[in-house]
Amino acid sequence: MGGSKKKQTVGYKYYAGVSMVLCQGTIDKLTNISVADRTAWRGAVQDGQIAINKQGLFGGDKREGGVSGTVDVYSGHHQHNRNSYLASKLSAIVPAYRHVAGLVFRQFYWGNNPYMKDISAVVQRIHYQDSKKTRQWYDSKAVIKTENGSANTAIHFILDTSMSMSGGRIQALKSAMKRAIQNLSTSIDLMTLRLDILITTYQGGNPQTKLVRKVSQNDIVGLLSFIDNLKIVGGENLENVLSHSINFFKDTFNQTMNRCCIFVSDGELENADHIKNEEIHNMIDKKGQFNEQDEHDVKIFCINVDNTNKSLSSKIDNTPEDGIPVIKGTDSNIIYDTIMNAINNLNADMNPAHILRELVLNQQNGFNSSLIKNSINEDSFRQAADLFYREKLGLSYIWNDQSKFEDLKKNIENTANCVLYQNAKTNQFEIKVIRNDYHIEKLPLFDKTNIVKISDIKKNIITEMINSVTVNFIDRTNDYKQGSVTVRDDALILMAGRENNTTVTYDMVYNRSLASRLALRDLAALSSDLASVSLSLNLDGRMLNRGDVFVLDMPQLGLNKAVMRVTSLDYGTQKSNEVTVECMRDVFSLPSSTVVSNQPVIIPTTDINLAKPAEHYVIMECPYYELVYNYGQREVDFMIQDDKSIGQIAATIASPPEGTFHSELVTSLSNTFENPENIIDCEMRLIEHELDQVTSIITLNFNPPEQDYNWILIGNEILYVQSFSNNQLTVKRGCLDTLPEKHEKGSKVYFCGGQLSLKSDEYYQGDKVDCRIITNTSTDSLDPSLATGAMINIQGRAAKPYPPANVTINNFYFPDKLSTDQLYIKWSSRNRLQQTSGELIGWYESDITPESGVKYHVTIKLNKRIIVDQIIDVTAFELDVSEYLQGTLDIQISSIVDNIYCFTPFSHSIELHNDLIFKIHEEQSAIDKNNLLVKIK
Repeated sequence: MGGSKKKQTVGYKYYAGVSMVLCQGTIDKLTNISVADRTAWRGAVQDGQIAINKQGLFGGDKREGGVSGTVDVYSGHHQHNRNSYLASKLSAIVPAYRHVAGLVFRQFYWGNNPYMKDISAVVQRIHYQDSKKTRQWYDSKAVIKTENGSANTAIHFILDTSMSMSGGRIQALKSAMKRAIQNLSTSIDLMTLRLDILITTYQGGNPQTKLVRKVSQNDIVGLLSFIDNLKIVGGENLENVLSHSINFFKDTFNQTMNRCCIFVSDGELENADHIKNEEIHNMIDKKGQFNEQDEHDVKIFCINVDNTNKSLSSKIDNTPEDGIPVIKGTDSNIIYDTIMNAINNLNADMNPAHILRELVLNQQNGFNSSLIKNSINEDSFRQAADLFYREKLGLSYIWNDQSKFEDLKKNIENTANCVLYQNAKTNQFEIKVIRNDYHIEKLPLFDKTNIVKISDIKKNIITEMINSVTVNFIDRTNDYKQGSVTVRDDALILMAGRENNTTVTYDMVYNRSLASRLALRDLAALSSDLASVSLSLNLDGRMLNRGDVFVLDMPQLGLNKAVMRVTSLDYGTQKSNEVTVECMRDVFSLPSSTVVSNQPVIIPTTDINLAKPAEHYVIMECPYYELVYNYGQREVDFMIQDDKSIGQIAATIASPPEGTFHSELVTSLSNTFENPENIIDCEMRLIEHELDQVTSIITLNFNPPEQDYNWILIGNEILYVQSFSNNQLTVKRGCLDTLPEKHEKGSKVYFCGGQLSLKSDEYYQGDKVDCRIITNTSTDSLDPSLATGAMINIQGRAAKPYPPANVTINNFYFPDKLSTDQLYIKWSSRNRLQQTSGELIGWYESDITPESGVKYHVTIKLNKRIIVDQIIDVTAFELDVSEYLQGTLDIQISSIVDNIYCFTPFSHSIELHNDLIFKIHEEQSAIDKNNLLVKIK
């Protein structure tokens, strides 16, 4: 009869209210909620409400539905009120759940399946010590940011170059951007991973644009040059630059990539609501083609420069996890850090020293209690925190189960390679960080005079040594699933004839970079001829603590002055004065002493297998630039701020002797060479001609390497390679803290910039460090007494200002003689703190912004007698020489900052030929003791 069809039920949607307690508070923020291992929400909330709308998370209505609804977030502080939803559903006297962080899902949609799926959340608690929001101890070092260089990445940088960014702002932005590009080129493996970069400017008219797909090392110079040449242009073009984003990111949809857009501006933007391009709004809202579910979303990070008004930036920014940072526009370090935080998705871990400190002192959830008042050695914990911060060794952990506290302590100790112990003398808790931080000659000695008994000696042979290590960790970038990295010692595998692998799990490590470093550390320890031993000592053993090192001298057992580290000890009882020590040979001293007296011979010793001295190598006190390249500018500045006399040794080897499979650097301040550390190889060429101080074209004996260096060294001069064709280089002369030098035909050219290995030992100004290169073959290691090397006089090079550059004398470079009555010297300023990235500045280039507080010491001698000795503020000096007859003028100009002189002052000698006729009365003339003829007025 034409009536309507009866509706048919095909399924049910299930709703439920849920209350969850996550952990003890107060948390910094909630960052992630997942249901059945699928991300339902990402953001950053401490207290408040969030809305989730992922109704297609499990396939939508045709499958298992999804999730949606409102969630109340509680940070776990001590003043929470009762939750209104729980009170309405359960009872008006429902607990307020103070002191614990939690979530309340209000009548939440959980899908079309009646079975609840697993719910998980990720929170961060670093900056608070307890539920009363007590600020974290030593908070500046509590957070350790991790750099993620393990994924394909596409980045669109939008840089404000409008008039408001002129002056110090644009210079700071350029400096920060160049550091960011350099960081990306080293933190991302460009040989195996894809990096796409687009840089556009926010300005009137057409933006300045630079696009590079599949960035290689050869592209870095061009990107840095583009940043250097950015110009200030008035006007706005918001829709234009965001249209560039659309095209840039759409071309990456066929790749699995981390996509982010970083918009640095003064916050005075056009209103995004007025943009008519629907694709731009889809990108901002993560929908349409830019759907987050399809992993095509673009994370947009807005950074405001000196502007707290975020209203316009907030219409573009779609990453609530960082808010909208407001930064000081003239501080390049802050700009750089904020940019890198955005690129690395703000991954943060906690300093192990801070975790251990809370474990010891916290009365609610630590070892402390109302009956026992633990105390700590503040200096010990602070020093450990500083070291872990410099090493970027951050850990994450779920701390919610009282029974696991001892396990947590052991886990931290194993991962961070440290020991938490209670000092037997002071009763204070201390952290002993196990590193290469001792001098063997200063360690306590245990031998037959104080050893009561020795037992359980364990030794390894090559065929049993571990030569491959796999580290399992939690991969934050892969939805917190387990990840793994494997490292191998190929030389040891070859010697053993097989691969002996072991697996180590670090469940407190959440990033691949740290996991790789720990794998290398463990391989170094496990692939050695380690020996362990049990000792019974007399009362001398009570000076030892767990983690301490000492020298064990029992040559009759093959333990000839071996450095051992305490793994456990028992101080005995009143009835028994014996101290029982379990110890193992320390990995940092391995090449310095022999534990196994008779290793099996694997390969017959021939002439090829004998280690020979190195012929071609570089050993130097490390320049500031290279320290920054290895550790980052902030860490280096922190290292030298308290003691500007500090210095490190850097070395590399070229063309190692035949049969060498690795080389090491050993150093000594006495006659004992300690702590060998591996050094890497670099390429070397020879100059085919004599080279004066001004020539910028160099011909080599054959073609140079195409990449893997950022400067070259000839003699003591650092040069920057601008380009090359076949075997001919075009270079910049006298870069960083060096000066142009003359070089003979056949001089060695080392392509070592970025290839130097830094010795971890720190030395100080005045130290004379004997450095030797130890070569190793498959069966032989060169004795230090036969090794070649250099004596380095430490001068505190890293803290010294760069010397004056571009020095002209009467408008000439390095003139031979002076034939006028006026001496006019002019030079250009340099800045050690700014010259840390990008294309190096050559000696012949003009001024850059000088280092703050720089002065110049001008010294001039005539026939070795001082006639000028002045300290001035300007970059020019003039002297009337009409009173002087012929002789040799020795000119020296040094830069000075805070009474610290530059590493290589400018010096040049010039012949004075004064042909002026002097009318000198015979009673008014005199010749001084140094044969310096002067006119007496």
